[in-house]
Amino acid sequence: MDEFTRNSSEGSGIDKKILKQAEKIIDKTPGFKEIRSIKDGMKYSEINSGVNCQQYKDNYDKITWNTDKPKA
Repeated sequence: MDEFTRNSSEGSGIDKKILKQAEKIIDKTPGFKEIRSIKDGMKYSEINSGVNCQQYKDNYDKITWNTDKPKA
């Protein structure tokens, strides 16, 4: 939970369990995540995990995949 949400909810009487549920919903929904990023003054990126540098993208086809982990 970000500081703004924490500060604005302390005096409002909103249950902390409900706030945690709302956070989970926001984290699962790209549109809500984008709105939260804009509110926080950050640029939203759809790339949010893994190695995403240009070198990785350029050499993706050179990765040696094994039977345990098939090519994505």
